[in-house]
Amino acid sequence: MEAVNITIKYEPAATTREFGHYILSFTGLEGTEYSVKLKFCFDELRSMAQDTCSIAFDFLVFSLSVYNADRAISRALYSEEGWSRRIRLTVPVLHLSEMNNSKNALTSALNFLTGDDWVLNFEQAEPYQMDQELPIVDRSIYGRVSLFSGGLDSLIGFVDGCASLQADKKVLLVSHKELGKEWSDQIRILEDCKAHQIFTGKYEQLLVNAGINNQGWISQRAVCEGTFRARSILFIGAGIYCAHAINPQMPLIIPENGTISLNIPLDQGRRSACSTRTTHPVFLKRLQEALTLMGINNKLENPYQLKSKADMMMDCCEDSAKKAALAVLYKDSCSCAKRSHKKSWKRRRDKNGKPILHCGFCLPCIYRRIALDAVGWGKKEPVGVNVFNVNEIGLSNPEIRKSRDFKALLYFLRERYNRDTIEGELIANGVYEKQELEEYATFLLNSYNQVKAWVGKYGNEQIKRLAGI
Repeated sequence: MEAVNITIKYEPAATTREFGHYILSFTGLEGTEYSVKLKFCFDELRSMAQDTCSIAFDFLVFSLSVYNADRAISRALYSEEGWSRRIRLTVPVLHLSEMNNSKNALTSALNFLTGDDWVLNFEQAEPYQMDQELPIVDRSIYGRVSLFSGGLDSLIGFVDGCASLQADKKVLLVSHKELGKEWSDQIRILEDCKAHQIFTGKYEQLLVNAGINNQGWISQRAVCEGTFRARSILFIGAGIYCAHAINPQMPLIIPENGTISLNIPLDQGRRSACSTRTTHPVFLKRLQEALTLMGINNKLENPYQLKSKADMMMDCCEDSAKKAALAVLYKDSCSCAKRSHKKSWKRRRDKNGKPILHCGFCLPCIYRRIALDAVGWGKKEPVGVNVFNVNEIGLSNPEIRKSRDFKALLYFLRERYNRDTIEGELIANGVYEKQELEEYATFLLNSYNQVKAWVGKYGNEQIKRLAGI
């Protein structure tokens, strides 16, 4: 399969008081030309950073370009085996030498993240002409920059951050909106913070709304990819842009539990890029190298890399004030990976008539249930399907798709739950350093001990047998 050549061009606005648009173009199958104007609403970020000329802004534009290139090119159409694509991406940048210096490291990071073969090209961009007056901003008030998705992990990162800062400092929450689901989670959390006076004056949120506007194809509408393998690069790009504006040494906190971050395959069919790697430590390490080579010194930090979601919950709840905040807010967060697919749910509303947010059968939902159970809140949250009800989950029927994640988890516990298998999968996913390998393997064994204990606590004899208990 030939490489798909994607070009990103900047189109200035009619007035220099406004930022222009980026246009993504590529030649598809049989010479068909596709072009689309990208959404890139970063006014909130720019009002704080007041920057369209730094290397951090170049990285933000690059991240936007990668995210949308990944979205625009269908794997089904542009790969030989239905997965890996060859993508040649050209991006306009202001700091051409610095971006070229980081090209190999960026390519390595992207290949690992999406499972594709990327070729990166950078072109010299003209300086952005902006004469809009922006209000004076005191960036010294921010003591922490943290990604905030609306999930339980980012909520715990938010609670931990607010509780640990000095009285005169704030947490800056950086969020991404495109499809709207995550945005509604963020709104619920922050509205409940205001309603219950939780962390008043301790945080601010900045939002970037970016992606492909499917109504905005200029020539013909392409068939877009739906796996979102590169979604974290845009999230990180926005976070680095903000952190760099505050302080060139300010870390970016990426709150993700280590079980999901490492995401080792539960069975052989989920190996390699078939497993998402959005915050995998190998990806973050390669991306950190690229940032350093381009002259960005802000560190990417996941303080929960060696903690399961249950560990995060238990640690956060050890502090009474943080537990009180979390008790109010956790119900507003959403961890579900399949909440848009409600056709097979047994319940869609709780006993009070409110919409249920969690399917209950995807892996993020399962890990969430284990975490809530660890602090005594497991029975309080309704789910669309109860995996311990064999009639709801359909374990005996191989045609029922909703049971696949749970059956894969049970299979893993029975057949692959051992240090040799886990270390082998870590090595296959790029973890080679001996100390890291031992740390991650020990952590994952402890994490899946929690899963096994949960299954043993609530599972019937059939489920326990499938889990090897």
